[in-house]
Amino acid sequence: MKYPCQQKTKTVNLKLDGRQETILLGELFGKTINDSCVIALEGPLGAGKTTFVKGLAQGLGVKEVVQSPTFTMLNEYHSGRLPLYHLDLYRLSESSESERQALGDQLVLELDEFINRKMVCVVEWSELFKLIKIEGQDISYLDELDHLTIRFAYERPGEISSEACSEHEKSEEDLGREAFFAGCGAVNKRVLDEVVGKFAEQRK
Repeated sequence: MKYPCQQKTKTVNLKLDGRQETILLGELFGKTINDSCVIALEGPLGAGKTTFVKGLAQGLGVKEVVQSPTFTMLNEYHSGRLPLYHLDLYRLSESSESERQALGDQLVLELDEFINRKMVCVVEWSELFKLIKIEGQDISYLDELDHLTIRFAYERPGEISSEACSEHEKSEEDLGREAFFAGCGAVNKRVLDEVVGKFAEQRK
């Protein structure tokens, strides 16, 4: 049964020095999470969302190569200590309203099959959930769940060219970024506290 997220219980900002620290952050989350967790990722192209998921998968012990499911919208990994469900909603932004609703309806059905299990669900372009209209509701599917939101942003967005955004690995390697966290629910607050502490220790 889904339940409404009552309030944001924890907010944190961290500076990340490129790709390696983004991977480290994801890995620390993967090693710290011991119960069901939904992670919503936001941010522009090349800002580190998929790189974070790769680190998360490493921390969970996933053996497969992790790639963003831009076309299929959902990849599943069951080789780690918790199942990892990796969603990418970018396709919704390029679809017509009718296509978007059909894709959204199918996605919600798939989510309902596993969202109450013990697992980790991470969603790239999670802000696009608002494009999915759920009958009889004024809030999005994600708003009904306790979850952790991570928004990645470049430290100096004015220096990012369209060419750099199309070269994900290069932009992540060369440019610093910030990660803004908002944890909703007691479990997410605890996980965020632990990860922030571990991340600070790793950087000393």
